[in-house]
Parts: sequence; structure tokens; C-alpha cells
Amino acid sequence: MHPGLAMGTLFQDCSYALRTLRKDAGFTLVAVVTLALGIGANTTIFSVLNAVVLKPLPFDQPERLMWGWGKSRLGDQAGIAAPDFVEYRDRNRTFDQLSVIPIVDSPSNLVGDARVEQVTTAMVSANFFNTLGIRPMLGRSFTAADEKVTLPQVVILGHSYWQQRFGGDARIVGTTLALDGESVTVAGVLASDIPIMSSAQVWIPTPMLAPGMTGHSHFLRLVGRLKPGVTQQQAQADLDSIAHELGEKYPATNTDWSVRLEPLADVKVGPVRSGLWILLGAVGLVLLIACSNVANLLLARGVSRQTEIAIRTALGAKRGRIIRQLLTESFLLAGAGGLAAILLASWAVDAVRRFGPAQFPRMNEVHLDARVLAFAAFVWLLTSVMFGLAPALQLTFSDDLQGSLKDGTRGSGTRNQWLGSLLVVSEVTLSLVLMVSAGLLVKSFWRLVHVNPGFHTDHLVTTQLQLPQKTYADPKRRVDFLQHLLEGAAALPGVESAAAVSELPLSDQPNDRLFRVQGREYLPNQTDDANYRKVEGDYLRTMGIPLLRGRSFGAQDSATSPRVVLVNEPFVKHFFPHGDAIGKRLLYGRDASVLLEIVGVVGGVRHDELQTAPRPEVYVPNVQEPALFMNVVVRTAGDPARAASALRAAVAEADADIPISAVRTMDDLISSSLAQPRFSMLLLALFALIALVLAAVGLYGVISYTVSQRTREIGIRMALGADPRDILRLVVGHGLRMTALGIVIGLAAALGVTRLLGSLLFEVGPFDAGSFAGLPLFLAFIALVASWIPARRAARVDPLVSLRNE
Repeated sequence: MHPGLAMGTLFQDCSYALRTLRKDAGFTLVAVVTLALGIGANTTIFSVLNAVVLKPLPFDQPERLMWGWGKSRLGDQAGIAAPDFVEYRDRNRTFDQLSVIPIVDSPSNLVGDARVEQVTTAMVSANFFNTLGIRPMLGRSFTAADEKVTLPQVVILGHSYWQQRFGGDARIVGTTLALDGESVTVAGVLASDIPIMSSAQVWIPTPMLAPGMTGHSHFLRLVGRLKPGVTQQQAQADLDSIAHELGEKYPATNTDWSVRLEPLADVKVGPVRSGLWILLGAVGLVLLIACSNVANLLLARGVSRQTEIAIRTALGAKRGRIIRQLLTESFLLAGAGGLAAILLASWAVDAVRRFGPAQFPRMNEVHLDARVLAFAAFVWLLTSVMFGLAPALQLTFSDDLQGSLKDGTRGSGTRNQWLGSLLVVSEVTLSLVLMVSAGLLVKSFWRLVHVNPGFHTDHLVTTQLQLPQKTYADPKRRVDFLQHLLEGAAALPGVESAAAVSELPLSDQPNDRLFRVQGREYLPNQTDDANYRKVEGDYLRTMGIPLLRGRSFGAQDSATSPRVVLVNEPFVKHFFPHGDAIGKRLLYGRDASVLLEIVGVVGGVRHDELQTAPRPEVYVPNVQEPALFMNVVVRTAGDPARAASALRAAVAEADADIPISAVRTMDDLISSSLAQPRFSMLLLALFALIALVLAAVGLYGVISYTVSQRTREIGIRMALGADPRDILRLVVGHGLRMTALGIVIGLAAALGVTRLLGSLLFEVGPFDAGSFAGLPLFLAFIALVASWIPARRAARVDPLVSLRNE
């Protein structure tokens, strides 16, 4: 065909399709909205998957970046000691760059322009930014000389903090600030923040000569860039060899310690990767249901067009030409749905970015970029074919065309009924798979929300404070400040009690220490491990942690009295399964010279996350080991949010130069810890609800279409004596048979699909009997309602009128 003629024909097809769709505005609106929901939901989830998983990390050649965990017999996700890092960095042969970053960021007090505030800092090795391939926007990066100090001398500012605090002043480089009471110079400013690595506002270099860096505290993680052509296995073998040599050279500190390497992308994105693929699969099922619904609409609409198609065929129109005309209508429908979907997705993506869980990696990178739009275009083309081709073929190959031309009536539409029923069975099947999956996540989330964290979360407010080392070098002064602060906080109106703890539950503040049980035999260099917490004030009462046996800390536990410790119930079950722990002694320190007597047993606390059972944990009185960093916890009688300003005033009264972090309620921390599972649960539940509505609408449409096609048959049945109840049973039975078949197939499919949800579930199995039994019954009830409405209309058919019309 000549190109000009082909374009003219295409224009005619489009023009005719537009007139036809405009004429049937109700059908067009329903189809466009249905497709917009399916395509828009797919585009939204793909935009998240694209930004988080498919895009490479925003670093130079990210495929060469590796993450290193500390590994010992106690676990393979520990930290790395600073002296060991220096050995790995200097002696390895497989990395271009090997750097470190702390396990968690730290709060610090920064003074600039005569204003003090608490900032988040990350202490990294001098080559950290070079390892990632990052160059400061202003100034310079860290150098090796910046590490050869006892205290940091320079800092690099994060981009957002530089803009917020210093107004984007380029002259900030070279100026002097005070960080925790020590003078530091601004060496540079980053071009952008690095949220995937740290939330730090200020970056400082590792002071390798500081006392805390020369010991063997495992608080660092490796970040390395492989040499070109080097594999992960080769690098692992390289570091294993170094670790073995260190274990032989320093048996007291390095026996059984090594490094476990993982690709950086797997560590930062891996925990959410499977969940996002599951969500994309779920929203893909919604799209299939939407396509089935539109296909059913086209089938029902095609009945009224049989005469038109028959006339066009009789006038010489080729079957291919008619199919192309019908597909053109499908493409236009899908195009309108696609445009509406882009508008819907742009709103949804903005909502996901704004209200999505803060812990979700790379959420700030979620946008409708070229790849996402290309995906939307692909989905548009795919859906056009999926819902348009089968009805077009069914209509043009129908045996009823000549009959409809001869007598001007509808044919039996048997094939249309069969295809429509098949589509409804498919919708029910897919809907049930989504409903069961969503039901499992909802039940899991319900269990998670109602899990006992080990303390009372209501009426609690908390904040963090960091005492400057220079000002509070004297341990007694630290204790006096904290005790004075807690006395002032407890005296505030509406405050019941106040206390402090070094690591607050659910705040991403890990700390564990190695110890031995006195009198127990150990292999050379063997130790035990447990979480380690320092507390001040009546921490147990303030948090609502039960004292199970023994006593709590009291006035008798002073800086000069014998060292004491409280242990939790999981500690007792693990280390003293056959006896009472009260009175037993624990040995701490590198040479096991620090002796702590167990004086009480307390309840376990879910410290890391609500999904994780309480670990062995010990508490020591802060007065016997004063800390610089503490979390202040206040229990109020009324609204905890009202205590925020009063708590700030109490800190200012104790020391006006000590800033605190944002005051938060413990309920906020609980909510934050639930953000990620809540995000997955809500999205999947939303998709299941959309699928259920679409399936119900599809079933209703097919039953209504069937009733309209069988009007003559129903009239004959009623003329021969059938009563309305018989007609109800006939029509509803047809709908329930389709539903039952879809449920059977859906249950079988759900048994396979829900296996993929195992990692997302909490205290709920992937084959939970309640979900697999209750949700099919609910779906059957919805199907009954959807079938009952057209069935009642069929039961009211007047046989004389229906036979006269036929």
C-alpha cells in the first residue's frame, strides 16, 4: 500500500474511532478510568523500583564498590576495629581504595556564628570520598595528614546543611567552627548529600592517634573499590589471608576475627529489593484484571455492533481491515487511559516520595524519568493488544454476523459468553491471589503492631544530648550534670519520672561488649557477647520495664562502690539456663579485670526492631561508667508532646551550652520502625481492593450481558412455568460457578505465590489457614452480590414482552 494511502486510511480509522467512542461516552469513561488505574499503578511502582533497584548507585563505577562486615564466631555483621582497618588498607592487593565509615552516625555540638546546635556527624577515613568517586563542590577532600591527629582538625559540610545553616555561602571554606568544644576548619562542602551511606550533616576524618582508635572496639564498616578485573571472591580471599595473619600475630584480640564482603548495592538496596519486585508483580495482576474488564466491556459492546460489522463485510471490507479499525479504537482507549495514568502516576509518585518510609533507600530519587515514561508507553501498547485483540477477533470471526444481517437481530453470542466467562474466571483468580497475599501482610502487620516491645510506649518523650569531651572530661562532672538535669525534668509539671540511657530502643543505636562469666571455663581467647547499656535515674520505672528478680540500682551503687549489673531475661536463659543468675559475676575488659555482680533480672526489650526478639542485654549504672552521650527519657501524665519545650528549658537550665536533638515521643519511634512494613502492607492491600472492585464489576457486567443475551430463553422458561426463584438460581448459579472455578484456581496459584512473602511476614506463615479459608468466602459473597443484581432483573422479565421483542 502506498504510504500516503496508508496514512489516509489510518486517519480515517482514528477519526471514525473517535466519533464512535464519543458517541458511547459512558463506555469510554469507564474503560479509560479502569485503564488509568491499572497503567498508573504500574507506572508508580515501576518508578520506585527503577530509582531504588534498577538504577546503579550514584557513585563512580558502583559495580566495583564492596561493603565489609566484621565477622567472628559471634556473628557475621559486626564492626571492624580501627587498627585492623589500617592493616587491611595497607596490606591488601585487590582494592584500589579501602575506607571505613562508622556503624552509626553520632551527634555532636557545633558552634558557628555564636550559635550552638546539635548536628549529625560521620567519622570516615581520609580516602572515603575518593573510594566512592566523590569530589567536594567547594574546597578539598580529606587527606592522609588529616588522620594523623588525636582530634579532628578539619570538617566537610553536607550540602543540605551548608545551605540551611550557612545560606550556601561559598566563603565558608577556610572558616573556623567549634565541634564538641574543639576548633575545626571547614575544608570543603559536598555537591550533594549521600543519604544512602549516611545522614551526616558534618563529616570528620578518623583521628587515628586518638585513644579510642588505637583499641580494639569494633565500630567501623569497610567500604572498598575493587581494582579493575578483580572479583569479589579474589578480594575475599585476600582479606581472609590478612585476617589469618593478624589472628596469629595478635591472638588476644584477633583470633577468629575476619571480614565478610558483599557488593555495596546488595547491602544498601538488597533488603527492599524482593519486596519491590513483589509489589510490581502485584500491580501487574491489577493491570491484567483491568484489561480483562475492558475486554469484557468491548465484548458486550460488540453485540450491538454485529449488524454494523456484517454490513461492512457484505460491502467488501476485508476482515483484516475491520480488525485494524477495532484495534485502532483499542489503541485510542489505551492512549487516553495512558495519559490519565501519567497524571495519576505523577501525583502518586510525589505522594510516595513525600510520605514513604524515611528508612527506604533512595526514596528521594523516585521520579518520572525517561525510563519510567518508556515503561508506561510499553504498558500502554501491551494493554492495547491485551484487551483489544481478543474481542476484535471474536467479533469478526463470529458465526452470528450473517444472521444478524438477515433478520436485524442479535445472534446468540455463545462465543462471546464463553470468552467473557473465561475472562471473569481469570479476574477472580488474580483477585484472590492478591487478596490472600494482602491478607497475610495485613495479619502480619497487625501482629507486629500488637507485639510487646518490652516497655510501655505511651506518654514517653525522649531526646539526645552530647556532652563535649573538653568541657566534661571529668567523669564526676558528667554525672552531676545528668543528675541535675533529671531532677529538673522530674520536677516539671505533668512529669512523673525522668531517666537516661546510653542506647535507646528502636533508635538504631547498637552497642555490645565482650565478657566472660566468672568461674566458667573458656577456650583461649573465647568470650561471650551481649548488648551493653548505661542508665541514669529510675530507668526501669520510667520505661515500664519490669524487674523480675533481685533489685534495681539505688543510692548504694556509687562511683566507689563495687560494680553491679542488671541482666535481662534472654541473658539468663542463654547464659544461665539451669540456675539463678543473681549473685553471679561477669568479667569485662581486655584483660577481664572489671568485675560486675548481677543484682537483678529485668524483662527483655526489643531493641533493634519490633520483628526481632529481645537479645541478651545488660544494664550498668552510669555513675560507675559515666557516658558523654545519653538519651533522656521522660514519662508524662498527660500529652507527651507538651513536655517538649519544658524539657528543652530543663536542659538549658542545667547547661545553656548543651543543645539537644528534636524531642520525639516513643510512639513516634514505634511508628517509624513500622514505616517500611506498613508501606508494603498498605500498597498491596490497596491493589487487592482495586482488584476486588474490578472483579466484582467484571462479574456484574458478564452476568448482565448474559441476561441480555438470554432474554428470549428466559421468556420461554417463564412461559413454560418457571417461577422467578428458578430464574434467580439459574443466573446466580452461573455467576457462582465462574467464581468457584476462579477460587479453586486462585487458591492453587496463591499457594505458590505466597511462598515469596516469607521474608515480609511476622508471626504469620505463608500458608495461614485463616487467610486461605476466610478470604475466598468473602470473595464468594461479593460475587453473590454482583450476580444477584442482574439476576433479580432477569427474574422480573415479562415473558410476553421478551418473546414479542425477539
